[in-house]
Amino acid sequence: MAETALAGVVYVAGFKNRRSRSWGSMGDTKYNAPAAACAADILLCLAVSPEAMPMSAIASQIGRTKSLVFRVLKELESRDCVRDVGNGRYWLGISCLELGGSFISQSDYTSTARDVLQQLSHETRETVALATLRGNEVLYLEKWQGEYSVVTFTHVGRRLPAGCTALGKALLAEMDHEEIDRLYKEEPLPTLTMNSISSKAELIEDLEATRLRGYSVEHNESLTGRACIAVVIPQGSDEAESSESVAVSISMSLHRYEAEVAVLADQLFRARDQLASNWTTRRLFAPR
Repeated sequence: MAETALAGVVYVAGFKNRRSRSWGSMGDTKYNAPAAACAADILLCLAVSPEAMPMSAIASQIGRTKSLVFRVLKELESRDCVRDVGNGRYWLGISCLELGGSFISQSDYTSTARDVLQQLSHETRETVALATLRGNEVLYLEKWQGEYSVVTFTHVGRRLPAGCTALGKALLAEMDHEEIDRLYKEEPLPTLTMNSISSKAELIEDLEATRLRGYSVEHNESLTGRACIAVVIPQGSDEAESSESVAVSISMSLHRYEAEVAVLADQLFRARDQLASNWTTRRLFAPR
């Protein structure tokens, strides 16, 4: 079954320890609007938190003063963007659902992609997903749970370290070394399991193998006992400069990966070609 995309509220995310995010400086522009920036940071902070947060923790996390955070929280609460769940702890409010729903209804990527993803999941009986990059993290845009229900902890709107996922590595493989260096300025890299790639050199080696193979591979790297393969959906030459790169994946058990990866890869390639021929990726984040 498909997951409803609540991702629309400022691309709500899910990986808590995001070393790539610099709260208070991300998205800096020539315009000075501290309250607006604080409101966006609060929503993003709550979106990635696994639980409701007290005001002081939010202020500390996003690097804003408590007085500013308190005032902005009250404004957001009055508009149902956040809610006080008790003991001064805050969580996302119902208005975020409206924002996410509006994003989906005003964008046409899901209506086109869903049919292909549903068919791919039906054919393989595995969980399939669609994702794009945000910095050095992968953001899940769509997901279909397969009949062979491999345990996953991903959901639409969640972010994970790109180097730990097949989707992320497929997208990173489109970049050159300079771009990788800009994304990964510190080591060790963020990891999720003992098998996650933790060094830039190892990541670059893996990305080179991805380019030669034609698809990326994740093996016990985001979740023990799970494998995943992914490919990037090609873009037309007139779209490449202005569109988001998007990848599609199939998750499976380690046993099935070892026994049937070639067959699954062929099915993944066919789905990729369908998406590329029927779907203008430039419209991914554009209104209908």
